Amino acid sequence: MNAAIFTKSAKGLILASGLIAASSIMGYAQDAPVALGAQATVPLSGVYVGAPSGITSLGGHSFDLSSGNLVSLSNGQSVSFSGSWANATGAYLLLNSANTYLWYDQTVVGNVTLTFSDGTTTSTDLMVGGNLREWRTGAGFTVNLITDPAAAQVWSGTATDGSAAVIDMLTISLDGTKTLTSVTVNDTNGWGALAISLAGLTISTPDPAPAPQPTCSRPGNSCNTPAVVNSQSQKWQQPAATTPSATTPSDKHTNNGHHSK
Repeated sequence: MNAAIFTKSAKGLILASGLIAASSIMGYAQDAPVALGAQATVPLSGVYVGAPSGITSLGGHSFDLSSGNLVSLSNGQSVSFSGSWANATGAYLLLNSANTYLWYDQTVVGNVTLTFSDGTTTSTDLMVGGNLREWRTGAGFTVNLITDPAAAQVWSGTATDGSAAVIDMLTISLDGTKTLTSVTVNDTNGWGALAISLAGLTISTPDPAPAPQPTCSRPGNSCNTPAVVNSQSQKWQQPAATTPSATTPSDKHTNNGHHSK
C-alpha cells in the first residue's frame, strides 16, 4: 500500500470531520416557546377543526398552544409579550388575518416590533398578500396567497364551517448579538373588519455548544472510516517475531521408548 496516498487521505478525513463538527455547533439553536396567556381569548377549536394543541412543532419550531386560544386584534389594537432572550437569533409567529377581503391586497395593516435591552427596536410590516393572508382560504373574495419568503404555511385543515383553513408562520431573523426583551404585534388598520390573529410565538436562542467529538489524528486511531479500518487489518501488520524453540537432544540410543539392539 502506498503510504503517501494514505497519509493524504487521512488528512482529508481529519479536515472534513473538523468542518462537519464546526458547522454542527454553529447551527445549533433552541426554541423558547412563549405562552400567549390571558390575552388569547378566541378558542382555536372554535375556528379550526382538529387544530394543533399543547406544546407542538410547526414549521420546524416549537410553540406553546396549551391555552387552546389565539389572540385576535382589530383596528388599532396591539398585544405585547415581555421576556429576556439573550442573543436571540429569530422570532417566529403563527400569524394570519380574518375578513381579509380583496380590497386589502398589498396594504400594510400592522407590524411586529421587537425591542432589545439596549433600547433599540426593529419593525416588520404586515402586508396583506405579502407576509399576511386570510386564515380561511376557502372563503370567497379574500386574499389567500402570500409571496414573502419569510412567511410560510405550517398547518392546513378545515374551518368549522367546512372550508379550507391554514396557519402560517412569519419568520423574523436576528443576528444573535442582542438580548430581545419584548415582542409586540400591532394592528394599524383603520377601517373595515379585518383582524390580525396570533396563534403562537417562539424565540430561538443559541444552545450550549456540544462537546467536540474526537477525530482521527493518524492511521490506526479508533475511527470507523473504511480507510482506517482497512489500515488496521491484519494483512498490513508485521508478522510477530518468533523465538526459536529449544530442542531436546534425542538419545541416539532410543527410539520411541525402545532401546535398539
